[in-house]
This record gives sequence, structure tokens and C-alpha cells, in this order.
Amino acid sequence: MTTPLLALLTASFLALGSPASGWIPPLTTGWQQVLRTFERPDDRFAAGHRGIDFAAPVGTEVRAIGPGRVAFVGDVARTPTVSIEHDHPPWTSTYQPVEALVAEGDRVETGTIIGHLAAHGFHCSRSCLHLGLRRPAWEARDAMTDPYVDPWAWIQRRPVLKPLVP
Repeated sequence: MTTPLLALLTASFLALGSPASGWIPPLTTGWQQVLRTFERPDDRFAAGHRGIDFAAPVGTEVRAIGPGRVAFVGDVARTPTVSIEHDHPPWTSTYQPVEALVAEGDRVETGTIIGHLAAHGFHCSRSCLHLGLRRPAWEARDAMTDPYVDPWAWIQRRPVLKPLVP
């Protein structure tokens, strides 16, 4: 009984595609230089790694992972940051440390160069770009649900299947 259901769900997912179809990694090297992957915290207040770190030299071009509007350009905890509010789904991607080439309110398309990787030594042991992706807090199911999403899984459209509980 579970095999036909799983086949139906898989076929539906493949037929419908994903809202992130066409989204891309933020660096031209793709996923080859990932230093640290997403680590979901136990709850929204617990420690975790809410994004992906990519090794790259200072000055590397950083691209928008999907279309949207630049929502923030400035420092967060003394780290130069760019955030983009995406159209569909209405999620926000954050890039750190980035010397911005865009301004708040600018429209960007997938692949638009939003800035260059800045020199900043607080997050990684070497030069890296941190990419975070989060859904709006109002979509959180309860106060303990963390709104951050694994950017790698979302961009590559890797489905996460959960076991069927009778």
C-alpha cells in the first residue's frame, strides 16, 4: 500500500516542479566549494548553522539565487550583508560578507551580481560566503519552529520524504 502512495507522491512532485525551479547557487563554482552545510537546530533558539558556507577568495562575484527585491544592505553584527526578498515563495535569502553593488529596493533576477565577497574573518576559518534562506516567521507552525530552510535542498529541489506512520 505504501509503494503506490510513494510513487504517486513522487510523480506529483516531479510533474508540478518546484517554486524554486531555475534558482541557482550564489557562486559560479556551484556546490563544489561547500565548507559547511546547513545544520537544523533543535528549536528556533538553539545553536545550529542556519545556512551554507562556500569557500571563495575575497572579491569573488556573488549572485542572487533567485528573482526578487533587495530588502537590506548594511552591517549585521559588523558583517556586510545583503538580503533579498524573493517573489515566489516569499522567502528571504541573506549573503554575508558581501560588498554590495545593489541598493535597497532594487529588483534582481536570478544570477544578478549583487556584490563581491568581502574580507571578514569572523565566521569561517578562511574566506567564505555564508548563504541563509528563511521563510516568513508568520509561516512558522509554532514558537519553537525555526523559519530557516536548507538552501542547498531548496535550490536543488531535493524532496524530503518522511516515513508513513500507520
